Amino acid sequence: MLSATFLRGILRNISENNSYNDSWTVGEWLINYSGGFVRRGLPGSGIYHLTILTGVNPENLVLAISLLFFAIVAVFLCWRRELLLHPLVILSSVGLLGPLTTGNLIRKDFTVLILLLACLLILRAWWSRRWSTIPALIMINTISIMGILSQEIYGFVALPILILIAGYLIAQDGNCHVFIFWKGLIRAFLFLLPTLAIFSLVLHARGNSQIAHAIHSSWVALADLMGPSDKLISGSPDGAIKALARVPGTQFAKTYTIFKSFAGPIWVPLAWLITAMAGLRLLLAGFGHSAMANINFDRFQLRRFALMVASIQIIAIAPLFILGTDYGRWLSFWYLSTLLIVLVWAQTDLINVNQYSSIHLLMPTSIDSYFIKMQNWLCSDMHPNTLRWLVILLGIPEHASWSLMDWLAATPLGYLIYL
Repeated sequence: MLSATFLRGILRNISENNSYNDSWTVGEWLINYSGGFVRRGLPGSGIYHLTILTGVNPENLVLAISLLFFAIVAVFLCWRRELLLHPLVILSSVGLLGPLTTGNLIRKDFTVLILLLACLLILRAWWSRRWSTIPALIMINTISIMGILSQEIYGFVALPILILIAGYLIAQDGNCHVFIFWKGLIRAFLFLLPTLAIFSLVLHARGNSQIAHAIHSSWVALADLMGPSDKLISGSPDGAIKALARVPGTQFAKTYTIFKSFAGPIWVPLAWLITAMAGLRLLLAGFGHSAMANINFDRFQLRRFALMVASIQIIAIAPLFILGTDYGRWLSFWYLSTLLIVLVWAQTDLINVNQYSSIHLLMPTSIDSYFIKMQNWLCSDMHPNTLRWLVILLGIPEHASWSLMDWLAATPLGYLIYL
């Protein structure tokens, strides 16, 4: 069933997001620098100039790039799952199915994840001395700048964890003392200062209506090379391009209303919390279900490491839940980025979660006791049948306005029959 749902998800995302009319997906890719420097403009500028040079339909380029990046992430997860991951988790809502059921395959989400993966692999190569410091530093900054110029979400999903890992690696030249770690963290921050500067610049260059209209006009001029589109021949931009003119802060009001919303008797924030925790439980249970003979972690220790990574990632991504209402999309970023980080580092001797046990010393006894109980529950084994049922029943709706029907439609079975 999961395979059928997976295939249907790919075909449905392609069929529903393949033209300029699909202004939040294809339209996001086509943001360019025709009206001046603006956030998210790098890929669209490349596609724009490539279209002029080759005459290739830009909408087809968007589809090809999106599917290629999705395939690369899928291949990586399948390659690593032989050692670490239950195959059902890969095809579940916390894996590759999440972006499909939320309609985000033809967006820049997998661009962000691919660039994060590239930086993680470079950091691992640097740690193993296959790369020297200067080339690794240049490549990580270059890739990260590309990520931020493509989609500023990269600054939340990737930058914090890259700084933390780089700081930890630098600290290994000394020892694991807290002071040494903080020195390593400061050095990592300085190493990534060019990327952080670009991130600040992009957050400032949000765009305006003039830039949005200039981008729209640039594609109107190439209408002969594109498929038929009502929005292309209209006089004004729409979707992601139009959103460049959105006044900062307008999303806060929408976010605030979520905290006052109910889906029948269910308080919507509580429904999202339960959904997120169920997904995290499934994600952690999926680690360690395959052959573990050559791995330095036992199952519980591996899951503790994954829980630590997930905790860091949800803190880093948390601002997105205030800045936007695509809650299903943010959860997919959380789960998939955690998967990639853990699968890159889990077979190294570098990350040993026992070295982080001193964090308990910073907690009051009552909180520490609760933390340990929660950790033990989240990282415990799950009966195979329970795991299968959780995979089938876990649905992650796309938007913040959670409802029972949205949840049912986002489950693998509900999505398969197209509720």
